[in-house]
Amino acid sequence: MSYVVLARKWRPQTFDDLIGQGHVSRTLGNAIAAGRVAHAFLFTGVRGVGKTTSARILAKALNCAKGPTASPCLECSQCREIGEGSDLDVFEIDGATYTGIDKVRELQETLPYRPSRDRYKIFIVDEVHMLSQAAWNAFLKTLEEPPPHVKFIFATTEAHKVPITILSRCQRYDFKLIGTNDIAARLRHVLEVEKVTADEAAIRIVAREAAGSMRDAMSLLDQVIAWAGEETLTGDAVARVLGVAERSVLHRLGAALVDGDAATCLSVVGELAEQGFSLTHVARDFLQHLRDLVAAKVGGDPSQLDLADTELADVRALASRAALDDLSRIYLGFSRAFDDVARSAQPRSAFEMALVRLSHRPPLVAVDELLARIAELEKRLSAEPHGPPETSGPKGEAGYDPAATPKATPPNAGPPVTFKPTTKAPPVRATGPLTTLPVAERHAPAPLSVPLRESTEPASTASSETAKARDVATPESIASMRAWRSVLDGLAHEKPLVASALEHGELRVFEVGRIVLGYDPDSFPLAQLTEAGLLDAGQLATATLGAPTTLFIETTARATKGQTAAESRNLERQRQLDEAKVRVTNHPIVGAAMELLRAELREVRLIENT
Repeated sequence: MSYVVLARKWRPQTFDDLIGQGHVSRTLGNAIAAGRVAHAFLFTGVRGVGKTTSARILAKALNCAKGPTASPCLECSQCREIGEGSDLDVFEIDGATYTGIDKVRELQETLPYRPSRDRYKIFIVDEVHMLSQAAWNAFLKTLEEPPPHVKFIFATTEAHKVPITILSRCQRYDFKLIGTNDIAARLRHVLEVEKVTADEAAIRIVAREAAGSMRDAMSLLDQVIAWAGEETLTGDAVARVLGVAERSVLHRLGAALVDGDAATCLSVVGELAEQGFSLTHVARDFLQHLRDLVAAKVGGDPSQLDLADTELADVRALASRAALDDLSRIYLGFSRAFDDVARSAQPRSAFEMALVRLSHRPPLVAVDELLARIAELEKRLSAEPHGPPETSGPKGEAGYDPAATPKATPPNAGPPVTFKPTTKAPPVRATGPLTTLPVAERHAPAPLSVPLRESTEPASTASSETAKARDVATPESIASMRAWRSVLDGLAHEKPLVASALEHGELRVFEVGRIVLGYDPDSFPLAQLTEAGLLDAGQLATATLGAPTTLFIETTARATKGQTAAESRNLERQRQLDEAKVRVTNHPIVGAAMELLRAELREVRLIENT
């Protein structure tokens, strides 16, 4: 006789043998006893939880020679033949191959005829969601008013694919995942009868890897028994065969992560990798272990953990070493990283980096503690005998307004302090009307009277100078640049494009009577300066300066390079930002806050003038 696998050999034959589906067994048993058996049933749930098995048990219960009864005798010919799948009045149909409407019509033609021997003609349709829409439509009338001697039992793993019109004509039973403890108890019984010795760790690993499916558990048990031969099944051996980590390894990894020991985390992962374990599988089991830690910390019903007593004690001991918020943060972080581990071509690296990142997580600080620290800071500052040091330098020149210097304030005194830069340039006074020349009429003016920077380098070298090098300037050149920028600010309101083009010209001369701007002949800003644009610029600049002044455009190379207004603005803003950073960093309030809150200064922003 050929070998019968454990999943078939130990298939439940009565409702009492059905593990983990007590709600189904009780409901069907009571319905049979009360004579309230429906004509159509829908059994839904994941694979291996007993849907088809329950359909066969229900068929036995209805057709047993001593029935209908919730406890079929298993001895009559009806019970034996249904169990073997050879009963002429019980039809088991595979929905994946029985999809067409023609098959359904053939079935319907047999419905009026009474069963050849049994009490009921029963149709068990597995994977019923595979039926076509036409086949379902043909079933509708039959399911609503079938002959009294016909029963339908549908089984599916995807109930959402079954049409609602069919669902409304059936009694639906949802089969649950079977608990790990229930699976482990069943495995112990099977091992005892099969005369196979196994330790508790081996049984727990098989039960856990079954993931709620009794059929998968039996298949895995068959596999590890074949590997062990006559030897005793041990947890270490079963873990190697199935490529999974023992609970002790997961616990060790969890302890290292909770304690922030990244080195141990890497060591454990390295050992698992060297032994050939599937790290994606290990990461999945570890995620479940982290969930158990959170559940153990919350407390409540121990059945929510679904662990053996020794494992439950270890999980609770580890959970007691960390705060609930910290454990939740670890679980959330690793759950996000698990997707990277599962998809990565290098799962070990992804697994290790996730553990290292979570091991170096910053400590959590309670909100109450932060509020207490802030209150202590305010108390200390209100007791200061002296205010913050006075600032030096003229107001606005360094980009910092001393009037905005914050002072210590009592609690709830107002909004937080701000540091406001000032960028307003001094007023410009000049004489003479501003006239313009067409772009084509370019010539070299007289020597520069107020150079922004004297250079001893040749023209070819000077032309490659950066804006930072041009920042070396005299007080007169700084005042000239501010006056020129004031003109551009007034022009920007009316002619923004013209002002932008002029802003990118080198200010080579700025004196009473003339302004000279230098451009590269191929530059884009120069191309924007049309004769009409220069005329508009001249008129608006004349109104601003109130004095006759001529604007010249120069494209010849000069040994002495001027600075553009755009470069001047950027350099001044950078100076303001640098000085503001120094002032903020050295401010006593900021320093005390950084020390008390263990913070660092990341960024200082300037407040724009309005």
